[in-house]
Amino acid sequence: MIRRIALILVAAAITMPVGIGAARPSPDLIVESPPELSGVAAEVERIGGGDLKGPLAITGLMGFSAPIRVVVAAEDGDLAARTPEWVAGFASGGARTIVLFPGRVATYPDDNLATLVHHEVTHVLVAEAARGRPVPRWFNEGIATVAAREWGIEDRARYAVAVVGRSMRSTADLDEGFAAGGRRAARSYALSSAFVRWLRVEYGQQATSSILERLGRDMSFREAFVRSTGDTIEWAEHRFFVREAVWHTWVPFLTSSGVLWAAITALALVAIQRRRQRSAAMRELWEHEERLTAVELDRPTRRSVGFERSPSLDDVDDDVVN
Repeated sequence: MIRRIALILVAAAITMPVGIGAARPSPDLIVESPPELSGVAAEVERIGGGDLKGPLAITGLMGFSAPIRVVVAAEDGDLAARTPEWVAGFASGGARTIVLFPGRVATYPDDNLATLVHHEVTHVLVAEAARGRPVPRWFNEGIATVAAREWGIEDRARYAVAVVGRSMRSTADLDEGFAAGGRRAARSYALSSAFVRWLRVEYGQQATSSILERLGRDMSFREAFVRSTGDTIEWAEHRFFVREAVWHTWVPFLTSSGVLWAAITALALVAIQRRRQRSAAMRELWEHEERLTAVELDRPTRRSVGFERSPSLDDVDDDVVN
C-alpha cells in the first residue's frame, strides 16, 4: 500500500507543470536601471518583496514561478522618447518583462510607484494564467487596474464622468479608447476596471480567473466568458453599460441629499445675484434722479426787468414860459 502511494506521488511530481513546485508568494524581480535611478530600482525591489496577493487572487495563480525582468527607464532615454507620454509603464507578458517610467507615475491609474509595479506585474500574471493566449485589452487592463488599486473616490469620480462623456457602450469602445490614448485611454481605464469589478460582484470573485483558465485551454474569449458566467459578453455589456451605469450611478447621484442641497444652494445664489442686480439698477435710477434735481436747483431763477415811462407833453407844467 505504501509503495502504491509512493508511486502515485512520483507520478504526480513528474506530471506537475514546471515551476509550480517553486511558486512563491512574491516575485523575483530582476531590476535594471541607469545609475541615476538606482534609488528607484531599490524601491521597486522592496515593493516586489511585499504583499502581492491581489494580483495572484484575481488571476487564479498560486504564486510566482519564474523571475520577472524590470527595466526602470529614464525620461531622457530613447525608450521614453518612443513611448507616448501618458504611458507610465508597459509589460510583455510572454517575455516576462516590464518597463517602468518613474517620472510618469502621477498618470491615472498609476498614482504611485507601488501601484504601477503591481499593475504591470499583474499583466505578466494574466499572460501566464492564459498560457500566452490573446486576452482582450479591456479585460487585461481592467484586471491589472483592479489588482493594483482600491476602488476609491477618484475611481468613482472618473467612472461617473466617463459614463456621461462621449458614448462608450461596449468593450469594443473601450479598446478603441486605449488605442487612442490620452484622455480617452483614461476613460477606458476607469470603465474597464469598473466593468471587471462588476463582473466579479455579479458572477463571483472567481469569474476573472475562470475566464483566464479557460483561455489557457485554447477556448475563445467569447466561449470562456459564457462558460464562466452563464451569460454572453453582449448581455453583460448591456447590463453594465446601460442599466448599471445609468441607474446605479446617475439616478442615485441626482437624487442624493448632497445634490439636492447643492441645487437649493445654486437657486439661492441665483436669487441673490438677481436681487443684487435689481438693487444696483434701483440705486442707479435714484442717483440719476438726484443728479437731475441738482441740475434744476443750480439753474439761475428768471427775474422781470422794469422800464421807467418817459414823460410826455401832457406831463409838462403850464407855467413853463419862453
